[in-house]
Amino acid sequence: RVSVSRAGIYVGVDGGTQGSKAGLYTADGHLLGSGYAEHAFDHLRPGWVEMDPRQIEDAVVSAIGQAMVEGRVAANEIRSVAMSGILCGPVFVDDDWNPVRPLIPFLDTRAQDELRWLRSEVEPLWVEESANASLDTYVMATTYEWVRRHEPDAFARIRKILSLAPYVAGRLCGLRASDAFSDPSHLSGWIIGWNATTGTVSERQLDNLGIPLEHAPRIVSSHDVIGALSADAARRTGLPVGTPVIAGAGDVMQSNLSAGLTDIGMATDVAGTASILTVSVASPVPAITRVPGMLYSVGTLPGQALYWGYVKAGGLSLRWLRDEVLGRPGDGDLYREVDQRAGRVSPGSDGVLFTPYLSGGNPDNPNAAGSWLGMSAGTNVAVLWRSMLESIAFEYADFLDVFAANGVGVGEVLAVGGGARSAIWNQIKADVNGIPWKVPARQDGAILANAVLAAHGIGDVADMATAIREWVSDGAVSRPDPEAVSAYQRVQEVRRSILGGSLRSVFDAVAPLRSGSNIES
Repeated sequence: RVSVSRAGIYVGVDGGTQGSKAGLYTADGHLLGSGYAEHAFDHLRPGWVEMDPRQIEDAVVSAIGQAMVEGRVAANEIRSVAMSGILCGPVFVDDDWNPVRPLIPFLDTRAQDELRWLRSEVEPLWVEESANASLDTYVMATTYEWVRRHEPDAFARIRKILSLAPYVAGRLCGLRASDAFSDPSHLSGWIIGWNATTGTVSERQLDNLGIPLEHAPRIVSSHDVIGALSADAARRTGLPVGTPVIAGAGDVMQSNLSAGLTDIGMATDVAGTASILTVSVASPVPAITRVPGMLYSVGTLPGQALYWGYVKAGGLSLRWLRDEVLGRPGDGDLYREVDQRAGRVSPGSDGVLFTPYLSGGNPDNPNAAGSWLGMSAGTNVAVLWRSMLESIAFEYADFLDVFAANGVGVGEVLAVGGGARSAIWNQIKADVNGIPWKVPARQDGAILANAVLAAHGIGDVADMATAIREWVSDGAVSRPDPEAVSAYQRVQEVRRSILGGSLRSVFDAVAPLRSGSNIES
């Protein structure tokens, strides 16, 4: 073990979609110990996905406990805790901070009727106020409306609307609904219903949406202390009673920050369950706001904002193939094994195209589904795997074209998340997009940025951006190969013509079969 100063130790926790991760950091950025625990998904029917907030809380507790054991840290060395979590997927709680029903995450697409209501019957104040024009079933207001219409008993018990990380943090502190909070970044995860200029709730939008203002949490800064660890939480985690808990920020924001995204004009590939391409901006760009599927949110750092395009089932597609098709759930070695085999497949995957829409497409193509095109008897797992990796890179190319067309040039992309460990995937992304893909030497993910936030929240770190630059050093760079770039340009032309034409009609025709609607013979 490297000898490090342990004057203070900070706990960073990230409640992502697939699991919760915790890390213990010293004041100079050394990771002493980490832990991870998976989350459970309940796939009720096609398009319906739920998660148990209490199971996620248990995963957080387990991850922290593992980190404490691995780091061989004494409880009295811990200074503070900060947590991030998924942005889209509200937790509705009662007076005692208990969930009134399971969490409906962004992977769920059930609220189609509510989405149509939102698009056709509610004044779109959010286009100007929230800098978001794209609506989908993951928008908090559609989930809220679905519960109102379909589960009146649960709806009647709602007292506050929380994001996942604030929910778990509140549980660890023993808070009640009257203490409910959100930082601006988590609030922007509502997509609509908030004001991008002020970083606060929009009373006008909530009124139009039929959401009582009292259901909204109070807004605090990401670095504010929102409570102290309860005796019960201390017993379960191994942390000391009374440890300050910081408000935290969204997982997208913290993943970006952990990559070194500290300045305007930088870009990050967050290669997680959802694949997200983020560009840091100073303020909204109306032309980008109007692009279907492009989202705007507040960053963690003061004055920082983010535009991000996403593929809901990016990394999830790979997990699906591993778990459901290859029958190797939980086997992390499989990713490395198949990556090696896919590296021997030529760019373009022998003409096989994958559509990465296992959790639905973007708002302009809602019936899109996962599929492979162009397979033959010679198609094997390596070809299928490479086609999946390439599909995300092609989606990123669409996003980058939008930014370039609106004067936001990107010369390099920083890669973080579990997918950033895949060298072949980074190379494919560089080749498809024609720009370098850089993996910072530190690949801790959001827990690193959360540790910095935890230290900043109690005054031990004066400037988060400076600390991040000090903690995150240079790393490996995948540079575009001219021959591969040329090959992918030809594939992209075909892909775009299909997705914009004939395949869209196929998706629309198949959708009623997938949803179980009655079809005339």
